[in-house]
Amino acid sequence: MRKQTEYLIIGIGIASILAGIYGAVRTGELIDSLSGVLIGVALIGTIIIERNKKSKSK
Repeated sequence: MRKQTEYLIIGIGIASILAGIYGAVRTGELIDSLSGVLIGVALIGTIIIERNKKSKSK
């Protein structure tokens, strides 16, 4: 995966986490906002796992 794509996915993940936190603070409903946080964490986690695979294969 190219660096630009990785940075884009990380940016989307961070935006998703921030939107989830903002939604939780704004509405007070943690369950409704949890999906945004989980999606963001999953995106960032995927990039970290891919980077670890690349470094082990080299």
